Amino acid sequence: MFFFVSLILLFYSGEKIALRDRLYYLVITLVHSTPLVFVGSYFSAWLQLHEPFLLGIGVALFLNMAVGALYHLHQHSFNLWQFLYKNAKMMAVISVVYILLALLNVPLAKTASGELFESTIELMTLLYPVSKAIKHIFILTHGKYPPQWIIKALYNYEKEGKLKEFFNMNNEKMKSE
Repeated sequence: MFFFVSLILLFYSGEKIALRDRLYYLVITLVHSTPLVFVGSYFSAWLQLHEPFLLGIGVALFLNMAVGALYHLHQHSFNLWQFLYKNAKMMAVISVVYILLALLNVPLAKTASGELFESTIELMTLLYPVSKAIKHIFILTHGKYPPQWIIKALYNYEKEGKLKEFFNMNNEKMKSE
């Protein structure tokens, strides 16, 4: 907004405003707005590049909230303030951890290992709310769905953090069924 005001002042010819004053206000505006424009354009480019992941994490968080509410209503332990607090805390934790881990990817960004690391960060970030929702669904369905081997794979992943074993366990089960 300030940028447009300074441009209008620069090119406005109705009043006698010295060119020196016009240029001064333009420079002041540019100095103050350039960092904001730079940060804004950086985040805009990042959002476009990561749109599928952001949509996925948004859906996962929403479904986790819905399933968590159903679970606690079913268990007669639903508390609105605790529900809001825990979901806000989960969103904050996911955001902070994702940002910190993404910062570790900066030196590797243009390499193949950087792409693998970024994919791992995104998968790990998605698995947090997804695994919580799946566990609640497992309890709500009295262990009928999803299959117990998926629950076991999720618990093993959370315990050991080994993605290769998580996918190998899932691939072996899918092949045998």
